[in-house]
Amino acid sequence: MAKVYFGFWKDKLIDNRGKPVEEWTESPFKIDDKFNGKPVKAFVNWDGFLVFDEEADILKTLSDYMFEISSYGCCGRCFPGRTGTRIIAEELLKLRDNKSDASPIETIKDMCISINKSAKCTVAPTSVIPVIRFFYHFANEVSFNGKFEYKYVRHLTAPCTAGCPANVKIPEFIEAIKDFRFDEALSIIRETMPLPGVCGRVCPHPCEKNCRRGLVDEPVNIMVLKRTPWDYEFYHNKEVHIPLYREKTEKKIAVVGAGPAGLSSAYYLAQLGHTVKIFEMLPEPGGMVAVGIPDYRQPRELLRREVEIIQNLGVEIQYNTKLGKDIFLDDLKKEYDAVLIAIGAFKSREMGVEGEDAGYDGVMSSGIDFLQDFSLKKPVKIGNRVVVVGGGNTAIDCVRTALRLGCTDVNLVYRRSRAEMPAEDYEVADAEEEGVKFHFLINPVKVIAKDGKVTGIECIRMQLGEPDESGRRKPEPVPGSNFVIECDTIIPAIGQFPDLSFLKESDGIKVTKWNTISVKEDLYMTDVPGVFSAGDCEWGPNTVVKAIGAGRWAAIMMDRYLMEGDVYLTDEEKLQLTLYKNKVFDKTEKVCETKTIHRVHQPKLDPEYRVKNFEEIEKPYSEKQAYLEATRCLRCMRMAMVSFGE
Repeated sequence: MAKVYFGFWKDKLIDNRGKPVEEWTESPFKIDDKFNGKPVKAFVNWDGFLVFDEEADILKTLSDYMFEISSYGCCGRCFPGRTGTRIIAEELLKLRDNKSDASPIETIKDMCISINKSAKCTVAPTSVIPVIRFFYHFANEVSFNGKFEYKYVRHLTAPCTAGCPANVKIPEFIEAIKDFRFDEALSIIRETMPLPGVCGRVCPHPCEKNCRRGLVDEPVNIMVLKRTPWDYEFYHNKEVHIPLYREKTEKKIAVVGAGPAGLSSAYYLAQLGHTVKIFEMLPEPGGMVAVGIPDYRQPRELLRREVEIIQNLGVEIQYNTKLGKDIFLDDLKKEYDAVLIAIGAFKSREMGVEGEDAGYDGVMSSGIDFLQDFSLKKPVKIGNRVVVVGGGNTAIDCVRTALRLGCTDVNLVYRRSRAEMPAEDYEVADAEEEGVKFHFLINPVKVIAKDGKVTGIECIRMQLGEPDESGRRKPEPVPGSNFVIECDTIIPAIGQFPDLSFLKESDGIKVTKWNTISVKEDLYMTDVPGVFSAGDCEWGPNTVVKAIGAGRWAAIMMDRYLMEGDVYLTDEEKLQLTLYKNKVFDKTEKVCETKTIHRVHQPKLDPEYRVKNFEEIEKPYSEKQAYLEATRCLRCMRMAMVSFGE
């Protein structure tokens, strides 16, 4: 981790001038002392600036930062933003070079304060913060000129974008929606997310947790705005235009798994001219989205439309083909120039309770198997009184599916409180509206059966103790609090993990202690050249949007491996990932006063109607609704810059 020589960060002054290096402060912004192998010199963003080297030319760095803000960061719609920031950059350079016509420091400070108060968006106002902080606390460094030649890289982001695993350019596509430029908005989204129709419906939208609008009233409804241009294209039967960036290459790539990660990688690899074939163990595409998410959340025909778009790029999909059974890694390595393993995490965890493995009629193998069998129209034997064990979205999908299958007594048992549930709040609320009974701080201990059939599940009440490794308070049993919930069907839905039984020792692919495929950090390649992995099988069960983001990154690395013979991150990509890992959103930030505009909620079917069928519950925005919600965006664009030596 880099150590700070001096700087100012989030209202905290850091000054280690005159101290030996070993006494310098560890950087509050997590960044390695080697940036892509090069010595890091300084870092600047909207929170301030940090100097990591005694000979760093901070005045030149701040000047370069302001030049980039003016030419690249600002939209140009206001004079203080585009022109004011350029004037600041020029004056900083004059000061550095000791030119006689340089403005006095106080004048530069006044100009910065004026820009901070008058620029229309938030790019320019936040960009002057490091300059102001420098002059207030380190004006005596103005006369110092660094002794080294340096390079820098900058990255334009936003708190919402920096919180999105797929790095969707959120303010940009929302701006396009606000101008009713739906085609352009969809093109912007597809630059980093090829499945916007899916992610606009089932994404857990971590971006909204980073939305600065939420510090004023409610976050912008980014997820629904994301599906809006896709819905516009689909329901208006618009012709789909996907750009191709390279002529056909002679490279052949095998992708194992047609889930979000596999489909995404295939999309971007096809755009780059490669021939891609996907091998999928299920009879249809989508992975867990297809068979683990019911149609009332993600209609199957819309998912298939997204896949058709990818297939129209020349991607071939072979179904009912399982790795380790129908195809083998050795054969794929011989036939293809590169292989991506994106098989997801379909293997279910057991509850670990007495009687679970006794073969009683009424104990289902898992929630995933229940949802998958129903999705594939296989026979599903379910009683009238159901207990689902778990607290994630899969558990919620199980109880809501059971209701739609006619069950009248549907219960969900979760060992923590509602506040700790990993399931989406609105999904839980919808399930409650539909009649699901929730039992919090309850844990199953024994399956009760008579004559080989389930009659109930014995549970024990729990209380929350100290936080565990996940940061959530650990549930502990309350002695003597056992009781029985009568039921005839028990569905465990407590998590999944990847099935890596296809791997042999001779394959040379390492497996982590969490039973996931080990890859080189941020590069997605295993220890076997040409074999890559991405998605849930690489880090364990996670979100659709994270799998999509991983699929894109894997495609980038595979392309570099095939065309350049190596995998690597560019300097800007390194900065982008550094910002993502630092969680740049500040929950304590005081946002300037702005008019309250209530969040626009999409139309939703009534509980009494929707519980009787699998029709999509949440309907699309109208164009007017999309416009109104888009106007709530504060356009919180931000720029970060890192300077480094050779």
